[in-house]
Amino acid sequence: MPVVNIDVEKLRRLVGRNLTLEEISDNLAALGMSVEETGDILRVEYNPNRPDFSSVYGVAAALRSYLGIETGLRKRSYPLSGISVYVDKSVEDIRPHIVCAVVRNVELSEAELIEFIAMQEDLHWIIGRNRRKTAIGLHDISAISPPFTYKAVDMDEVRFVPLKDYRAMTPREVLSKSEIGRKHAWLLKDASKAPVIVDSRGQVFSMPPIVNASITELTPGRRDIFIDVTGTDWEKVNQALNILADAFADAGGAVQRVKVVYGRRAFYTPDTKPLEMTLDMELVQRLTGLQLSLREASKLLRRMGMEPRVQGKRLRVLYPRHRADILHPVDLVEDIAIAYGYNNMTPVAPQSNTYGSLRPQTTFYEKVAETMLGLGFTEVHNLMLTNEQTHYQMSGLDEIQHVTLANPATREYTMVRTSLIPSLLTTLANNTDNLYPQKIFELGDIIQLEPAAPEKTVRMKRLAAATAYAEAGYSEAKSVLDEVFKLLQLKPEYIPATMGTFIEGRCAALTIDGSQVGVVGEVSPAVLENFGIEMPVTIFEIEIDKLYKLQQLYRAE
Repeated sequence: MPVVNIDVEKLRRLVGRNLTLEEISDNLAALGMSVEETGDILRVEYNPNRPDFSSVYGVAAALRSYLGIETGLRKRSYPLSGISVYVDKSVEDIRPHIVCAVVRNVELSEAELIEFIAMQEDLHWIIGRNRRKTAIGLHDISAISPPFTYKAVDMDEVRFVPLKDYRAMTPREVLSKSEIGRKHAWLLKDASKAPVIVDSRGQVFSMPPIVNASITELTPGRRDIFIDVTGTDWEKVNQALNILADAFADAGGAVQRVKVVYGRRAFYTPDTKPLEMTLDMELVQRLTGLQLSLREASKLLRRMGMEPRVQGKRLRVLYPRHRADILHPVDLVEDIAIAYGYNNMTPVAPQSNTYGSLRPQTTFYEKVAETMLGLGFTEVHNLMLTNEQTHYQMSGLDEIQHVTLANPATREYTMVRTSLIPSLLTTLANNTDNLYPQKIFELGDIIQLEPAAPEKTVRMKRLAAATAYAEAGYSEAKSVLDEVFKLLQLKPEYIPATMGTFIEGRCAALTIDGSQVGVVGEVSPAVLENFGIEMPVTIFEIEIDKLYKLQQLYRAE
């Protein structure tokens, strides 16, 4: 979970009440936050679906509303800065979106500067998916001259001194020689050009999403700041900018809008116009059991910083643009429940008790698991959540479209797995100090995208097994598979195949009636090295759901 460090006295000052530590802790808990450490500085964990809680300013604003001090939608109106940013077509295929703001006359102590940088990094991975979808730049505007241009340049076309360095480098050199550049180089690994922001004198002051130039580095003191947020998702870059703009405004800065020009179109950002959603009171009653009038529900929503307006038997709810967690009317119902107080609700017992039995598929899975145990394998259970680097880059799997988390709790868990193979390799990597041979299997779920399904995804059961020791080889893995298919009363065909995870010539696809149902092979040394595994490894993975259906079909015939 992300963490924000909150100065207690500063929080009290921003909220406008001399709250006790117990009152602060209780109210933060009601808003979905957890105080892990107390004292002059609170260490507070918050849910990543509320990126506006990434600073003391966002937390204080939520508390003011929740406590009834300042309810309803906060009115934000930022004047124009007179500064323009021109977006060149060359960035369309690399990183097409940019939004900007100017903050005038903001006083930043060293501690406050550290707070804003920490907030920036939290937004990078909560909203930005570790800078992939959005990246933020904060600049001392006194060092640069508007108007600015956002464009893509050849990797050796320009030179600038990156942040935390002293050498002028080309974009290519930044990615290979700069410490910050090497850390984030994977974001531009397939790009032939690098996006940059330059001022009217041609100075490069940002190379998003990698690094800023040293000339605009922020230092403590009274500052005028230029904010740029670039990315691949228009909605996300705007969310990040609005959260930052609100925080700087609450810190005493005068926020101003910037004109961003895309060819013949121009936008003025930050865009402070609220978003809206319609809420049916029947949904509120069905999900919470509360019999609320439109007036009562409106009052609760105002406590959560929204502005509801009655439309017949429904509410038209205006909410701030930074509320990245509001995706569906259910999210409005959740806010009503929070404002009402879960402890104030009366639990209702189910009206009837029911008893179930195992599904035929479950009984089938248990028999498969018993077979694997009988063959000397140990069952493991891994999380379905993983990250792209482990799942695809380290494992050698070809990256396919997959389910990603809108608000990942940590950098380790940003997507839902599409294969069990990386999970087993991770398990082996975590047990290199244990005795060999190691034989493990997992009978687990993966998620694949399916546009035709109501949920746009399908859950599939797979069986995967790995053997790791000095003599591990293809023949042994095939013999295990033969036993499994004997149980299933199916006869697969082994066809030579090529797959990045496995050694060339030591991999086979399993097919039945021309349909692929699995893969088996010896893991390549490169993949083993990526995971830090020093023993040979063989792995197979089969689509056990598909095999169950085939088994039932053949029996019916």
